[in-house]
Amino acid sequence: MKKYKLIFTPFLFFIQLIVFAQSKTEEFKAFKAKYSSKEFDYTEEIKKVKPKEIPPETYEPNAFTKFLAKVLQFFSSLPWSFIFYTFVALFLAFIAYRIYKYGGVFKANSKKIYNESDFDYIEENLAEVNLDGLIAKAENAQNYPLAIRYLHYQNLQNLYNRNQIEWDPKKTNQQFINQIKDENLKQLFSNNTHVFNQIWFGEFSVDFDKYHEYKTMFNQLNLLIK
Repeated sequence: MKKYKLIFTPFLFFIQLIVFAQSKTEEFKAFKAKYSSKEFDYTEEIKKVKPKEIPPETYEPNAFTKFLAKVLQFFSSLPWSFIFYTFVALFLAFIAYRIYKYGGVFKANSKKIYNESDFDYIEENLAEVNLDGLIAKAENAQNYPLAIRYLHYQNLQNLYNRNQIEWDPKKTNQQFINQIKDENLKQLFSNNTHVFNQIWFGEFSVDFDKYHEYKTMFNQLNLLIK
């Protein structure tokens, strides 16, 4: 009996396994049939849903850009003839200002009015050159730095003509200062040389009032020598 029991036990287990598999297969078919119906078909719903549109990046112009746009819009609304004649008038006004201020359109500063050869001529003929005329010419052109340079030459001219210095264009202003024996003259010339260096080489600005203040200093030395 025990022998038959050992034989039928695996057989029964195998039968139960087949029955269980069949039952699960039927359940799976029922599940598939249920969820394969149109009720659970979402294909059409997916097609109906439109992708979310991403708005393009917006640019908010700043105050300067808005102002520039308004200016351009304003000028674009003007007649071209008006714009042309306006620019012509501004250009002529610019030329008139340059001529009045500097004596010429391209004469930007004192160093452009005269060539270095003019200074070479003065230095080669310091004893005889008429510096008063050159000073007056620079003053009339309101070229005060150039007038200061001529005043400096005039100080050197008077010092040389009164035997206070030995003139040599290659010498420095400090060497001329060291040659002066009179302490008052030495101090005055040293101060004037400092002014000249600041304005001519340092390109310090000088207006009408400041120029005449400096001119008084240079003339003080000239009067003291004479």
